[in-house]
Amino acid sequence: MVSMKQMTAFSLVMVAMAACAPEQPDPEREGAATQPTDGMPGMPGMGGTQMSGQMMEEMEAHLRQVEGASGEQMMAVMSQHRQMVANLISQFNREMREMNMATDQEWNATVEALRADLVRMPEMSPQELLALMPEHRQRVMRLMEMHRGMMGRMGM
Repeated sequence: MVSMKQMTAFSLVMVAMAACAPEQPDPEREGAATQPTDGMPGMPGMGGTQMSGQMMEEMEAHLRQVEGASGEQMMAVMSQHRQMVANLISQFNREMREMNMATDQEWNATVEALRADLVRMPEMSPQELLALMPEHRQRVMRLMEMHRGMMGRMGM
């Protein structure tokens, strides 16, 4: 049987390894972020939507990894999680601004709820954090779904 200390130590090692590991080049994406900017900002060829696509894949993988984690394990990865969510929101907003896309009430409410989560999380106990995570995860997933839908309507 694995003790809580062993699980926490393992989680911390995995987070540290992920944070320190150099990014592996993806042959299909290699150079995507450095392609010439032909056309409008945020349009294909610029790499902006490819960046958000990669960020969404990383977020989904991260959410799968922390699903079922203990409160202590969640506390150990909370700083990384908060930064990932903040970066995702920032990238989505940047892309929408560059393409002159208007936000709607649902988008704004979801972003504001996520920002409120990010502000509250550092002050939460492990138990409070565990209680928040299902709703928080749903908000993150909803934001990614809305972004995919908007990009799909733009032909991206």
